[in-house]
Amino acid sequence: MANCVLFHFSVPNMKKLIVFQQKQKKLCNCARLLFNIFLVNTITISLIINGCNKKEEEEDKMEVVRYGRFVVKIRETGNLEPLVSVAVRSNVEGEIERILVKEGDFVQKGQELIKIDPQQIEEQKHQAEASRDARRASLDQAKLRIYLAEKQQNSTIAQSKNAVAVAQANLDSNQATSNQQIRQAQANIATTRNLLEQDQISLNQSKIALQQAEIQLQQYQSNSASSKINYDNAKAEYNRSTELFQKKFISKKSLDDAKASYATATSQYESARKNVESQIRTVESQRQNIYARNRAIENRKTTLKLEELNLESTTSAQEARQKQLEAELKNAQTRLQEILETSEQQKELTVHSEVGAQAALLESESRLKFETERLAWTTMVAPISGKITKLSVEEGEIITSGRSAFSQGPAILTIADLSKMVVKTYINEVEIAKVMIGQKVEIRVDAYPKKTFQGIVSEIAPSADVQQRTSSGIVTFEVVVEVVGSPPQLLPGMSADIDIIITEKSDILQLPIESVIISEVLTVQANIPLMELSKLQVDQEITIENLVGKQFKSTVGKIFPEKSFGNAEILLDKSARGIRTGPTEIKIYLQDGDTLNGIETNIDSGKKYFVQLDDGRTTKKAKKGKKDENEEKGLRKRIEVGQRNNSHFEIINGLADGDRIFVPSMKQLTQQDDNDDKR
Repeated sequence: MANCVLFHFSVPNMKKLIVFQQKQKKLCNCARLLFNIFLVNTITISLIINGCNKKEEEEDKMEVVRYGRFVVKIRETGNLEPLVSVAVRSNVEGEIERILVKEGDFVQKGQELIKIDPQQIEEQKHQAEASRDARRASLDQAKLRIYLAEKQQNSTIAQSKNAVAVAQANLDSNQATSNQQIRQAQANIATTRNLLEQDQISLNQSKIALQQAEIQLQQYQSNSASSKINYDNAKAEYNRSTELFQKKFISKKSLDDAKASYATATSQYESARKNVESQIRTVESQRQNIYARNRAIENRKTTLKLEELNLESTTSAQEARQKQLEAELKNAQTRLQEILETSEQQKELTVHSEVGAQAALLESESRLKFETERLAWTTMVAPISGKITKLSVEEGEIITSGRSAFSQGPAILTIADLSKMVVKTYINEVEIAKVMIGQKVEIRVDAYPKKTFQGIVSEIAPSADVQQRTSSGIVTFEVVVEVVGSPPQLLPGMSADIDIIITEKSDILQLPIESVIISEVLTVQANIPLMELSKLQVDQEITIENLVGKQFKSTVGKIFPEKSFGNAEILLDKSARGIRTGPTEIKIYLQDGDTLNGIETNIDSGKKYFVQLDDGRTTKKAKKGKKDENEEKGLRKRIEVGQRNNSHFEIINGLADGDRIFVPSMKQLTQQDDNDDKR
């Protein structure tokens, strides 16, 4: 088998050789003979290989799940072109005097390219200069007349404005003085009224104090009378005790007690008497104070009346003065307005001539500027740095201007900036959402088939180009890819194949596409009670029974303990017949004999992904030659896939690194499709 593989030539290769033979009809007879000999040998080897392939078919083809680099690309074609290309046109008409460059030259921005005969334009420029000078002199004369008139008018206006300012100042000054005087008079009145109110309050307080002092005096007089009685009694008792002691009728202690009582009564009487005298003075003082308060109030009332009369007089005088000053200001303003209107009319008459002269000068200057620009345009310069890719004129040729308002003249030459090359392509509306600015791009051109150039996505059209629809009617979007570094060997117009790198991941678990079985599978979303959910395990083989009592072999796919409904996913065996999609109830039979009854479910159909996992048993059976053609090899296992590229699926769940997978044959895949159709 190894020798067969070493000399393997496929039938497609043979077909390519036959096509190549047909394209070489002009070869010499010797070459044709050698080619025929080579073709016969190739066919012979191919027949030998077909025999080897039959032996190979007897061996099971397998793939191994591996980690590796995973790249998703979008492949399109386009053409290389410079990012910036400028078609240079002449701004003036005339005869080409000299051509300073040739096609293929590299030029710098501002470099002279072509010279056009300037004689006619120079004469037109001289005429424009003479016209400008004459109109400038006319403008100077008009300005002098305006200056003299404005000088006289400004003097008159200044005098009138000064009179208005003086009248306004007098009015403002009088207003300020009047307001100050009135405010002062009003303040005096307010102060006097406030003082009057305070005097009235003080008078009331003095009257209350007098009443309180008189009451206190009465209390002191009552206390003094009572103390006088106590004093007289204590004195009489003391005198009697003295006589009795002298006669030795009482003891010394009784005499001392009488003496002490007499002293106490004497002190109390003297204190009461002094209080009465002091309070009499207080009452008299309060009476004098009340008298003074009444006199002060009368004086305040007189002052207030005088101040109110003063305010009235001041207000009347200031109002009369204000009206007089307002009249003077109005007269000054009216005079100023009359002078300004007259001045404006005179100014319009003088300025009219200046405007006409100014317009004429501007026209002549504009004409001169235009002719100067046209003269400069007789020397054509490079607008950008780059390579001259096309030169369409010769010396002595008459060219037209490219500045026409109705049409552009022909391009004299074309300059392309080859330092920034791009590839423009079109991506259909299905794929455009995957493309983003900055994505890496691999570029290949037919001129260098073994070399890959790098690029990045630099522009994405904001709207579709309806003129670039695909054959199926799908609109496309223009995408610009900038070539990194723009190598000099890349030339405008080259066709290019581009691969836009949509996804690039490292160490991704992946499997070839041909190893994955995509099948339409009935999926049961079951609502298992939480108390019984633990009886199910992922990949567990179970049997379900529908409402009519028909049973189906099934496998637990996934378990979702966090869901309130549909917390278990059950995959029906591919041989399932007679079961309908939609909501229903089922029974579940477990291998240990346990049964789950009345399980609410929803059955739907969708694509699922499977592989034939090598479990070590089927392989041995195959080697013994006991394998049935219709028997699936290995353990059928569901997997979850992510993205896919042209050759591999990204494996999300279900497989591990190193797992061996049987690659289904075309016959098996056909049988699988037939089974799906029957179901």
